[in-house]
Amino acid sequence: MHKSGVGAKFISPPSGFRGNEKVLKGELFVEEYAEKQLYSFLDYISSGFELSFMVAVDFTASNGNPRDPGSLHYIDPCGCLNAYQRAIMEVGDVIQFYDSDKRFPAWGFGGRAYSGTVSHCFNLAGSPGAFENFTLSGPTLFGHVVNKAAEIAAESLKYNQRKYFVLLIITDGVLTDMQETKDALVRASDLPLSILIVGVGSADFTQMEILDADNGHRLESSTGRVATRDIVQFVPMREVHSGQISVVQALLEELPGQFLTYMRCRNIRPHNVAAA
Repeated sequence: MHKSGVGAKFISPPSGFRGNEKVLKGELFVEEYAEKQLYSFLDYISSGFELSFMVAVDFTASNGNPRDPGSLHYIDPCGCLNAYQRAIMEVGDVIQFYDSDKRFPAWGFGGRAYSGTVSHCFNLAGSPGAFENFTLSGPTLFGHVVNKAAEIAAESLKYNQRKYFVLLIITDGVLTDMQETKDALVRASDLPLSILIVGVGSADFTQMEILDADNGHRLESSTGRVATRDIVQFVPMREVHSGQISVVQALLEELPGQFLTYMRCRNIRPHNVAAA
C-alpha cells in the first residue's frame, strides 16, 4: 500500500434496503511507516544483561519481639523459615541466576540503633546478628530505601553497565510516608529499576495497591510529574499462599515487561543479537 500509493477501500455490503448497491465508506492510505525490531527479555539476558538483586527488610515494632515465636522475625531453631526469610529465598533463588557476582545489597528500615537513633536505611549485608545492633521501632518509611536503590541504579548508568536492578521490599505495616515514597518512585521510573513489595502479616495493605498502579493510572509526584512507567509490583503473602501461585510467580509476573519497557523507551538493544 505504501509503495503503490493505492488506498484500501472500505465498502459496506449490499442490504435489502439498497438492493445490490455497495457504498464506499472510506479509504486508508499509508503515507509513511517504519519497521522496528522488538527484542525479547531473553534476547537481552542471553547477550549479557544482568538482573541485580537488592532487598530491604522491615524492622518496625509491629513485627513483634523477634524472640517470641509469634513474631514475623522469629528465627526458628528447627530451621523453619519465617515470612521474611521465605520471601528473600524464593525471589533471590530465581534472580541469582541472572546476576554474575551473586552479591546482594541488603538494608533494614524502621530500626533503632542502641545509640537511640532510628534509621530508615541501614546496612544488613554480612550482618546475620542485626538484632544485636538494632531494636524494632518505626515508623514504616519506604522513601529512604527506594532512594538508595535509585542511587545505585543511577551510578550504574554512568558506567554504561548492562544491569537492571530489582529491589525487594518486605514489610508488615502501613506506610507513613506515602507521598515521599511516590516522589521517590516517580524519580526512579527513569532508571533501570523495578521494585517488588511483599506484604507479610495481617495488616491492611490497601495503600500498596496504589503504589502498584495496576489500574492504569501511573503515579504522580507532589510536583505533578507523572511516572515514566510502572515499576512496582505488590503481592500480599497471605493471599498468595491461599491460592495456587507461588510468591515468586506473583512477584516476577510483571518484571520482564517492566524491563522491556525501559529498554525500548531508551532504544537500548541487546548486544550481538542479529537483526531479523
